[in-house]
Amino acid sequence: MSDKRHVHRVALNIQGQLGHGDIFVPVIIEDVSFKGLRLRAEEAEIDVLPFDSHEPYHIVFLTDEQQPLLEAWLEQLYRQTDSRKSTIAIGCKVHHIELENLAVLRRLIELNSGDSDMTAHDLDALVDAVYDTASNASDN
Repeated sequence: MSDKRHVHRVALNIQGQLGHGDIFVPVIIEDVSFKGLRLRAEEAEIDVLPFDSHEPYHIVFLTDEQQPLLEAWLEQLYRQTDSRKSTIAIGCKVHHIELENLAVLRRLIELNSGDSDMTAHDLDALVDAVYDTASNASDN
């Protein structure tokens, strides 16, 4: 018997900064899923960051006032271009996130889910999947 969740992606559309080393570029955190985060950035800006790094990328979620809301470290999985857009989609899995930041992420997911059928169990499973992925990545 498979345990399929109703929640696949929760749209966030939050401004952020993606960094590697001392270089940060603006991104939009489009959504979160059981697999990680999907970001969107201008192609010209994201090209200043290395694609194939063995070091995690640093993501900072920003409030509307451009203040840091939460941060995490990511592994970039893919960059996907679309000739109809000037932006690139970037798929990432969470490499590391502090527990206090995980609580903030949980609240963001809860506020942005827009799914009245999303149960506490579904929300816990989504947050646990992000945390488990990060825990497993940092063990390697």
